[in-house]
Amino acid sequence: MKKICVYTCITGNYDNLSEIKIKDNNVDFICFTNNKDLKSKTWKIIYIDNNGLSDILLSRKIKMLGTDEINKYDISIWQDASVIWDKLPSQFVKKYLKNNSFAAFKHSYRDCIYDEAIEVIRLRKESKKSVLETVDFLKKENFPRHIGLYEMTIFIKKNNDKIVKDTMELWYKIYTEHSKRDQLSFMYSAWKTGLKIDDININVWNNEWVHHIKHNYKKELTECRIYYGDSTIDEIYNYKLDYVYKYKIKDDEYSIKGTIPTDASIIEIDITNVPCIAYKDFEISFPCEQVIFFNTIEYNNENVFYNNQGIIRLEGNFKKGKTIELSIKLRYLSDTEKLEFINYLSDNLIIQSEENDSLNSIIEELRARIDELNKGIIYRAYKKLKK
Repeated sequence: MKKICVYTCITGNYDNLSEIKIKDNNVDFICFTNNKDLKSKTWKIIYIDNNGLSDILLSRKIKMLGTDEINKYDISIWQDASVIWDKLPSQFVKKYLKNNSFAAFKHSYRDCIYDEAIEVIRLRKESKKSVLETVDFLKKENFPRHIGLYEMTIFIKKNNDKIVKDTMELWYKIYTEHSKRDQLSFMYSAWKTGLKIDDININVWNNEWVHHIKHNYKKELTECRIYYGDSTIDEIYNYKLDYVYKYKIKDDEYSIKGTIPTDASIIEIDITNVPCIAYKDFEISFPCEQVIFFNTIEYNNENVFYNNQGIIRLEGNFKKGKTIELSIKLRYLSDTEKLEFINYLSDNLIIQSEENDSLNSIIEELRARIDELNKGIIYRAYKKLKK
C-alpha cells in the first residue's frame, strides 16, 4: 500500500488540535505548529518557526507547498485543523482519488471564482480593494468564468506528480501577491498548469467522512456594511453599492456617520457579522417608510441577532448626498448565555444561516470553554483550601 499522511498546520492560537478518534494503521497524522504549548497523544507534532512570515502566511505555505517531511509520502491529505475524521482517511483516498493526481470537494454553492469574489465582498471576508485587484488580475489573464470551484478545506494530492507540484507553487505565489482567500487563486493555478482534478461530489460541511469544529477565534465587532439598492427584492448584487463603515464605539453604543452615495429606495445595514448579539435603541438620522429587522428574536426580554447576519432594512426615498447617521446599543452574550440561547434556538427550531457553523459545533465549543472555566474555579478553590 502507498504511504499516506494527513497533515495540518496551526499557527498562534487560531485553532485547537483535536485528538484523532479513529485508528487508521495505514495513515500518519502530522501537525506543524509554531505554538510550543501544543501537545498531542495521537498527532506527530513538528514545531516550526515563522522565519519572517505572518502566522497566516506560514500556515498557507505549509498547506500549499508541504514540507520535506510531507513529500516523503506518496499521497498526502491536507485538512484544516477544524476537521475531525469519522471514517478512515485511507478509505477516503481509495474512494475519491481515482483517475488523477489531485482530488478536492466541489464547492457546495458556486462554480466560478468571479461569483465567489462577489460573495467574499458581500460577506466581508476580505477587503473589497484586495478582492477587486485579484479580479482585475484574473480578467487580464483571460481566466474564464464557470469552469469550476473547489472547497480547499480538505484535498488529496500525489506528492511525486510534477503538475501537482507546479500547481501548488503557483497557488502559493498568486496567494502571496493577491487575495488572501485561497479559493480565489487555486482554480486559476490549476487552469494555468493544466491540473486535472477528481471531483469529490459530496458536501464538505455535511458528509459521512468528517465533521467540523469551530475555530478558536473570537471575532470582534468593529464595522458595519451598508448596501444601497432599489426596490427589487431579488435585485442582482452590485458590489459598487456596497460600503463598509468603521464603528465609533463608546461603551455599548455603536455609531457611524457617512454620506449616501447614490439615490436608493432600500438601505440594507449589516449591523453585525458576529452571532449572538443583543441590541436595543436603534436610531437613524432620517425618516423611513419602513424599518425591518432580520435574523432576530426576542429572548429573555432582549432582542438578539441569532446569526452572523444581523440586518436592518430601511425602505423609503433616500437621496444621494444626504447624511446618514445611525446608532445602536449592542451587547455580546457571554459564553454561558450563548450556550443557553443556542439550546433555545435548537429546541424551538430556529434555523441559522448557511454561513454559520452548525449548532452542535458551537455548543461543543461553548461547553468546552465552560468546563475549562469551572475546572479553573475548582482548582483555585482547592489551592485556597490547602493553604
